[in-house]
Amino acid sequence: MAGTVVTTSMTPASNKTGQSATAPRKFGVSDIPAAMRKIKWPVAAALMDYWFAGKPWPTKDGGMSPEVKRHEALAQEPYVETSIVKMSWLTGFERANKVIKVLKSSWNNAAAIKQMQDKYLPKFQGKAPGVYPLKFDGNARAVEAFGYANSRAVEFDLIDETDELRAALANFNLRVFVEGKVIVAIDRIQLFVDRIGIYVEDAYDFVDSAGFKPSQPLGYWNFDGIADPVSANAANIGMQQMQSDMARNPFASDDSANKMYKELAEARYYYITNSSFERYRREHGKGGDFQVFSDVLYENVPLVVIHLWEKK
Repeated sequence: MAGTVVTTSMTPASNKTGQSATAPRKFGVSDIPAAMRKIKWPVAAALMDYWFAGKPWPTKDGGMSPEVKRHEALAQEPYVETSIVKMSWLTGFERANKVIKVLKSSWNNAAAIKQMQDKYLPKFQGKAPGVYPLKFDGNARAVEAFGYANSRAVEFDLIDETDELRAALANFNLRVFVEGKVIVAIDRIQLFVDRIGIYVEDAYDFVDSAGFKPSQPLGYWNFDGIADPVSANAANIGMQQMQSDMARNPFASDDSANKMYKELAEARYYYITNSSFERYRREHGKGGDFQVFSDVLYENVPLVVIHLWEKK
């Protein structure tokens, strides 16, 4: 997005022989984290900072590998981030809370039990009879590698308002998993669950889905934050008109006119899309996609016994 800039080529002073004006500061995608902090979106800003600090992947286009994108493999360091997103922050958004509520009620439905049988049974078959703790100590990435019980997507429509949750994660996954103990006997394997956990998993990238044309929009931004399309375009038209009026005003002092002209130019909103970030990576050789994991929201549940296997 740093390559996506819009600036004016003429200022009032540049129309006057022998005089020059301070050029407006160009706005680019690398300015977005600071704009996010200005509107009190620290989590979204920290995630984007991590992207800018990262290196492109060793893939043809520098983007996240298809295997990680398809959840066929876990991202490896430094393409994984586990400390920025907190569930205490996430639960401040009703859109996320609705999905969390669904997961709490469906962690042991038929699909979840089948998922646990498929994922867990191979890990305990062949083990000597005994009691085996099933604990992850809040490590969501370890859960992802071992196997979660159920999952739901949190999604936004293009017409939905952009809040910090959307700016930080856009569409992402919420997973639920279980903790307790596995009892291996000669004739059966049972899972005793007394606690569930929920966490965020997301692929933080700027890759458009196959066939998605034009590039996915990410909003209208300037140094002060984000605006909806109608407000942003209205503001841009108004600022352009003010600049035009100033350029035709023969009575405005050079210093005051130049200062105001520069401020108006820097206040302009810019339309940002996924392709803006892809272009930044191509032009600067910086910007690393990464996999996001949050911490874990735990909840104790009444003891539930799940039969993973029984001899027939």
